[in-house]
Amino acid sequence: MAAARRTIPAGDPDAEHRRHVVSALVVDRPGTLNRVSGLLRARSFNIESLTVGTTHEPGRSRMTIAVRGDDGHLRQVLAQLERLIEVLDVTDLTSAPHLELELVLVELAVPASADEEQAVLDLLASAGGETVERDADVWRARLTASPEVIDRALDALRGHGLRSLVRAGAVAMAAHPHHDTTTNENGAPGA
Repeated sequence: MAAARRTIPAGDPDAEHRRHVVSALVVDRPGTLNRVSGLLRARSFNIESLTVGTTHEPGRSRMTIAVRGDDGHLRQVLAQLERLIEVLDVTDLTSAPHLELELVLVELAVPASADEEQAVLDLLASAGGETVERDADVWRARLTASPEVIDRALDALRGHGLRSLVRAGAVAMAAHPHHDTTTNENGAPGA
């Protein structure tokens, strides 16, 4: 016998606080970022990262919001975000297939040996990174990978003279299934 599914009404908390990734298409307008972040803050979500950037459409920006909280409160926040006049579309990417990347800049002590240098270069490469500056007393590098891969690489770099870092925050987009690229007899895309 299948277990009965329990639906949690919007706003009712559940026991599990987890990481959620939300994408919002918004109108570029002064105060939009403040209203969105204020709404999340008022619901006691811990904002891990919030990035905003322009889109291919003039006057539109895409927000990627990574927060920690429970599913019940997230549903309520998503509903409230949709009501903001500046928000055109909201998507919870948490359980949906999506691509998520983060940019990190790091400053490292110069490796003491050729073996250590190779180890650092291998660690950087494992997180989509490379050195961007090599001075006599410091290396600077960038990493571009998923937040989970970034976390692992940073943990490993701590043992190789990690001096400082700057995380830019995650950006994410939905991964849509590949569409049929065949054409019909009129040359139009296949259905």
